[in-house]
Amino acid sequence: MDTRHIRHFMALVECGSFARASEVVHLSQPALSRSIQELERQLGARLFDRGRFGVVLTAHGRAALPHVRGLLAAAESLRQEVEAIDELETGELSIGTGPYPALALMDKVCARFVDQYPGIRLNIRTDNWQDLRLALLDHEIELFVADTGELSGDPDLDITHLPQPEVVVFCRHDHPLAREKGVVWGDLLDYPLAMTRVPEDMERNIQAMSAQQGGLKRRIECDNIAMLAAIVTGSKAISIAPRPIVADLLESGKVTTVSVTGIETLRTRYGVLQRCGRPLSPAAGKFHSMILEFANLEGSKNVAFKELSGKPRL
Repeated sequence: MDTRHIRHFMALVECGSFARASEVVHLSQPALSRSIQELERQLGARLFDRGRFGVVLTAHGRAALPHVRGLLAAAESLRQEVEAIDELETGELSIGTGPYPALALMDKVCARFVDQYPGIRLNIRTDNWQDLRLALLDHEIELFVADTGELSGDPDLDITHLPQPEVVVFCRHDHPLAREKGVVWGDLLDYPLAMTRVPEDMERNIQAMSAQQGGLKRRIECDNIAMLAAIVTGSKAISIAPRPIVADLLESGKVTTVSVTGIETLRTRYGVLQRCGRPLSPAAGKFHSMILEFANLEGSKNVAFKELSGKPRL
């Protein structure tokens, strides 16, 4: 099967009309129509319904779509590996990261990678772990770093656990709780709690801890860490994050940590995730090694980093 027909199929799916698709693939509309007809002939099924307002996939076309994406992803993977053989001088790498590991880990790894391999085009996606998993399985990224709590046991994923940073509760320097001692979880609920989206088991844990106060009601949810930090420094909101994320804010004195008893179960579970049974491209393999090197180096220098063990809950 000619990959040109496959690419023409995807162009038509994405553009929705022969006129727009022909411009994208630099073919005349009759030539594009002949290419699609040839693909339909090879498959023995009509893939598109043609009408006044464009084209839509038939049932056969919808069934073919995920396979077409897989074929294109495989072809692109082959192209990248061939290009990358010459000491990673050319090629492309797409990776993902959760909001928290994007700072104080992935940002530094990415900086080191592009410094050592400037010829590699690096595409970075920051998202929550659910969407990153889908992107990984759809071959949009090769690996990602995120919380592994909801993903452990997934047969489609291969997980490499990382050293874990200390999790701290923090607020602005003049917050009423900044001067308090013996703070417990219930005391935090008097103020808005600003957090990223959390795994379901951590959510259940938080809700259980908040049950005596009627549940966690005053909440701000945002996956943008810079915005969360700005909210905390500009209001009485409280947040929870790995210590490296707020290290600069703590050093500047804009925020301070709050010692809270009874929250030992709120811990990170970061790991590197890739597709099970699929070898990484040379560029992704080197990036994976850099993640482990940097994480272990920081773990050896900072006692706040602790190896994942047992069944921590974050």
